[in-house]
Amino acid sequence: MYSVWISEKAKKQLEKLPKNLQEIILNKIYSIRDEPFHYLKKLEGSKLWRLRIMDYRAIIDVLVTENKIFVLTVDKRSRVYER
Repeated sequence: MYSVWISEKAKKQLEKLPKNLQEIILNKIYSIRDEPFHYLKKLEGSKLWRLRIMDYRAIIDVLVTENKIFVLTVDKRSRVYER
């Protein structure tokens, strides 16, 4: 099982969202701990992954050797890839 780490940037982005949406996003992130690669899609030209959660995307870095999932950013699909 992988452990989940959420960056300060992602925490700030989540805090701006309504509570019910925060719960949905966090539940989805924590639900992939057993088989993360089943739910993640590789970003082209990058070592990062994306997780689709309704209209939102979480940009994630996975350290397989340490069994860690790092959530780098969470935002609407229309804005998340601009960063």
